[in-house]
Amino acid sequence: MIVILFNSIFFGQNSYSQRSILLNETNQQIIKNDDLKKQNDILEFEIENAQVSNEHVENFAREKLNLSYPDEEFISFEDQKSIKDEK
Repeated sequence: MIVILFNSIFFGQNSYSQRSILLNETNQQIIKNDDLKKQNDILEFEIENAQVSNEHVENFAREKLNLSYPDEEFISFEDQKSIKDEK
């Protein structure tokens, strides 16, 4: 009887190795969830600002969508990191 119990504890479905694997997966999922919560907070902030302020909408259109008035010239600068990474 004791051998069967030890076998199930160390090699069965509910063994310590399975427990450590599940704990590791749980910790990884917690990290992913925290990152998604941060992204959601940022999006929520952007949406609230867009609903309240027309200036925010105009700023978003200029920076993210590269939109400008017909008589304006749009100039953008590339990050030095991206140039170094490409080389």
